[in-house]
Amino acid sequence: MDKTTAGGLAGLWGLVALAIILGGAGFGAYIDIPSVIIVFGGAIAVTMAQYEGSDLKQFGKACGVGMNMVKVESTPELIEKIIFYATEIKKNGVMSVEQKIMEEKNPFFKEAFALLVDNTKPDVIEALMETKLEHMENRHKTMIGMFGSIGGTAGAMGMIGTLVGLVAMLANLSDPSAVGPAMAVALLTTLYGALIGTGFAGVFEAKLGNKHSVEMIAHQITIQGAVMISSGESIGNIKMKLNAILPQV
Repeated sequence: MDKTTAGGLAGLWGLVALAIILGGAGFGAYIDIPSVIIVFGGAIAVTMAQYEGSDLKQFGKACGVGMNMVKVESTPELIEKIIFYATEIKKNGVMSVEQKIMEEKNPFFKEAFALLVDNTKPDVIEALMETKLEHMENRHKTMIGMFGSIGGTAGAMGMIGTLVGLVAMLANLSDPSAVGPAMAVALLTTLYGALIGTGFAGVFEAKLGNKHSVEMIAHQITIQGAVMISSGESIGNIKMKLNAILPQV
């Protein structure tokens, strides 16, 4: 579980609930079925129209990624591991690390270094893994874009609901009993749209973007490490080039 994501979401929705309680109107005043239909139903319908079924099926998985920690080593740990493999290969040959590479839990790292064990040429390793990385990046960007689209659509549906409510209110000014429900639609659709856009879609869009950046850097380091080892570069050069990626304190 990613504590920052869970803590931030809990804090946001907890503060909204506290504000409602302190306001004195109770939760019932903030529940309006027409507003729910316009904002939630509209956002779902528009998202379904914008994306392919195969992408929509990944929505739940993307939410899980946003709520969990990134499953890659930290940059210093990854660099240390690459240097370890480079040292072992220099001393004892590439076959000495074959079993250990096959036991690696990081699938991207395992695939890159399995190519190394198979004596694949450096340029081929780089081309194959960069292609894999490009496809991965496209998948990630699709999911990140989906959350961005949901946030924007929810806000737009909130505005549409506001206009619907205002029209209904103006059309029934002579009937005081109809003004209240119409005003509720006008106000609550805006509230729902803002909450979905900021308190859900915006959070996951930003979190997935951050996790994507971390994962891409780790994979690029992995590719660079595998290529340098395959090229026979010295341990000193590998250390220097990989450590240059680390932030300077």
